[in-house]
Amino acid sequence: MGLRQSTSFAAASLVFAGCFAPDEGVDLETDGVAEGSTAGGGTDTAPATTDQPTGGMTTANPTSGTTMGNPTTANPTTDETTSWDPSDPTTTGGEEDPFCGDGNVDAGEECDDGLENNGLDQSCLPDCNLNVCGDSNIGPDEFCDDGADDNVLEVGACAPDCSTVIEEKVIRLGSGLDNGGNFQPNPVAYADAQCPAGFRALFAVPGVRQATDGAPLVADDPIDWPIRPYTAYVRIDGDPLWTTDDVPLLGVRDGASLPLLSQPRETCVGNFCPFLTTAVVTGLNADWTNVSQTCDGWSSASETQSMSVGNVESVAAFLRDAAGGTACSIGAEGVSVFGGTPHVLRRTNSRPDPEELKKGPVNSTEPFSRIVFLR
Repeated sequence: MGLRQSTSFAAASLVFAGCFAPDEGVDLETDGVAEGSTAGGGTDTAPATTDQPTGGMTTANPTSGTTMGNPTTANPTTDETTSWDPSDPTTTGGEEDPFCGDGNVDAGEECDDGLENNGLDQSCLPDCNLNVCGDSNIGPDEFCDDGADDNVLEVGACAPDCSTVIEEKVIRLGSGLDNGGNFQPNPVAYADAQCPAGFRALFAVPGVRQATDGAPLVADDPIDWPIRPYTAYVRIDGDPLWTTDDVPLLGVRDGASLPLLSQPRETCVGNFCPFLTTAVVTGLNADWTNVSQTCDGWSSASETQSMSVGNVESVAAFLRDAAGGTACSIGAEGVSVFGGTPHVLRRTNSRPDPEELKKGPVNSTEPFSRIVFLR
């Protein structure tokens, strides 16, 4: 609804109680009674006389015989005539029409906080519509708003819920697990230690670091969770992996599991080549729930215990390979962790600098037990 600025003024002229005919050509009659006769009939009487004195008009009353002097206005209820003063609430005679900005939510309005409080950056817009995400106006509860068509899942764009500008972060493979499946005394801290400074491992331990407490493909109970909503994740070589929406999980959209845009293991960048391992330990099933194969709570490097592993050459089984697990005795020859960065790699659509991407663990072609980490 467009902004209405209206002010209604009542007419200040007097309204007369009766209308009088012109002086000339007066032919007075009573309703249903002819001139010169009485209302009762049967008895002739002299017709009433009409005198025209100077300074006024008198008329005979055919029923009462009284005469009227100068013309006057008669109020059937009061002898006083009042007019409406808009500034005086005690007067009557007119009301102000409702308009956007009067502080009242009128018909056709979604809100109205008054002229001084309606605004493009307020909860109520100047046209008395609510300020909502997607209207291109940054409201008090919004971080940004590029409009419904431009609030999209792209780097540098405003998120569809107007909560943030979508940033780009790196996910890459980490160092080897020299102790096999024994991550004690603190499994999460041990996994993080396999990552460069500032990175956290994509590694789940129930109640310590997790996305969910049991429901699949959701992040309904996150604890110390390294993946962020509305963030674009890329490999170390800049190839896109996934852009999260309000659900901070990779490969999940609208409650369904989808393949990543690229396999997690990066390709060579210049003279830098990643480790050649394909297995990673995440502590997660493919649906992001917590695994049961955990080397006896990440405390054993025994050949008789097993751990679940994912395949970083797969766009679908990167969390847990369908083939199952591997022995907890495995070490530098087979499994890693992976994770990513908390700092912003970029907030625009320009490609990242390859030299920046190459920063990380020492180059190697030897397979290691590794963890995927996020920075």
